Amino acid sequence: MPFFRNKDSLSIYFEDINDDPKNFPIILLHGQASSVIFFKHQISFLKKKKFRSICIDPIGLGRSFKPISINLKDHLRETYIRDIEDLLKHLKINNKFGILAHSLVGGMIAQIFTKKHPDKVKFLILLNSGDLMIDNDIRSSFWNVLPYHVRINFLQIVENSLDDVLNRTIPFIKLAFTEDPVYKDYSDQELEEIIEEEIFNMVKEAKSFDPSDIKCPTLIVSGMLDNYSPLTFSERLAEKIPNSELIAVEFAGHLAPSQIYEEINGHIGNFLKKID
Repeated sequence: MPFFRNKDSLSIYFEDINDDPKNFPIILLHGQASSVIFFKHQISFLKKKKFRSICIDPIGLGRSFKPISINLKDHLRETYIRDIEDLLKHLKINNKFGILAHSLVGGMIAQIFTKKHPDKVKFLILLNSGDLMIDNDIRSSFWNVLPYHVRINFLQIVENSLDDVLNRTIPFIKLAFTEDPVYKDYSDQELEEIIEEEIFNMVKEAKSFDPSDIKCPTLIVSGMLDNYSPLTFSERLAEKIPNSELIAVEFAGHLAPSQIYEEINGHIGNFLKKID
């Protein structure tokens, strides 16, 4: 199996498909609680179109190293972006490449990486994504307990009602952690303080995040039935990213790339035809 050691000497799983140097590389980034296998239909499609697919499982996900102890204040982005950079060096990818990303975490990592390396990224494909970073267990638990109508209008609701939202959700989030032996070293008070701080920071980041300096051609595909990353998130991205195209797919949910992959791949293929 293809693994490489990152800067911390941890084992990171990756796949490099259709790796002929003549084939243009596309980096595939999945979201939280997922793995490279999620993209199996996109990988097959891209291979037929003579593209090189490079996939990576970040630390803690898929087949990569999984830490025994977890710091609730750690964020996946801190190692995800660094390990992508290390993988590109490992594979000696020095020229431009594209990025295809799924979900809130994968999409946000793709956007942050593109902002950091604008000269390296030729194009961006964001599937079921948005402008909210949910890259640790607290943020994920918080997002999962929110009802759909709150997610759709999340930034507007928390603008004036964040304390109320926290009061309603923190008991459920704490319950999830107190029953998991991994988090047994945290007291009830510590948990509550960390959760509050983490959610406040998540909201602050979402309000300040600005993808308008992403200049590369960007395809944004959203499912009209996506209750995890609602269509409103993709619409907001399309408004902010200047050289972007938004496609809203009817009767499609958050897992559209694996469930209705022929339609999603069709949109990806049409977009790639426009790229020189």
